[in-house]
Amino acid sequence: MKSNHTILLAGGTGLIGQNLVDLLKSEGHEVNILTRSNYKKENHFRWSPSTKEIDDRSLKDVDIIINLAGAGIADKRWTKKRKETLINSRVESANFLYQVSEKIPNLKQYISASGLNCYRYDNYSKKHKESDPFGDDFLSEVVEKWENAADQFKDKCKVAKVRTSVVLTKEGGALPKISKTVKNYIGAPLGSGKQWMPWISMIDINRIYAHIVSHQLEGRFNALADSVTNEEFTKELAKVLNKPLWLPNVPPFVLKIILGEMASVVLEGLQADNSKILETGFEFKDNSLRDYFEKEFR
Repeated sequence: MKSNHTILLAGGTGLIGQNLVDLLKSEGHEVNILTRSNYKKENHFRWSPSTKEIDDRSLKDVDIIINLAGAGIADKRWTKKRKETLINSRVESANFLYQVSEKIPNLKQYISASGLNCYRYDNYSKKHKESDPFGDDFLSEVVEKWENAADQFKDKCKVAKVRTSVVLTKEGGALPKISKTVKNYIGAPLGSGKQWMPWISMIDINRIYAHIVSHQLEGRFNALADSVTNEEFTKELAKVLNKPLWLPNVPPFVLKIILGEMASVVLEGLQADNSKILETGFEFKDNSLRDYFEKEFR
């Protein structure tokens, strides 16, 4: 196995993707980044899965594909049209990459992003393993179709799926929004506050992708450092920011009015088992929420 690869990265201009590019390059890999925008940067190539367009220069010497493409789950209310977009943006990108993989003769591995909120919510204390069945809610449907699209590649190469939890970084995503409410004295646990919130740091989610590349792993992997309750998360953050939490919990009905069906993202949660990725030799840099907050905010 060669020590470095030429990697085709879809979704490389997103929050996780930008950080992943830097890590992969630091490890000696060549990275060709697919983008829907007209970037004129080195190693950025335009593609459009919906219109079946891709710059063939991006495919030269590629032996690994990493696909992070997909519309943001929590960016907009889940209307019928939005739900279709959430599924199609993931499935169409995988389908199109599978089609163009005919032009990649030395493809060794396809790595797909996936979601951790794909298990059943009926057992509060259970730590779900990758072999557990899918749930019957919308996010489980998204993940199941997403992963089925990735599995097309099994007749060509190894396939790995990274079931991602809440990614913590001050650069974007959930953490800046939550910390802003706490800093402005309007932070509060959501709903009962007892729902689980699995999390991983930005550096570790990217290290998992790099680890899967370097060890040529295949299969599903739960990508989380730990799970805490929403209440514990909010209290730990408030302690580090040295801000009081004086408001009552935000009632579920309020969140449902504001977010609609998407309220399930913050009102329902589960624990998952991360032993499978650990057994491959991976070690988390950030596995204590308090230590992570201390590092980020002090």
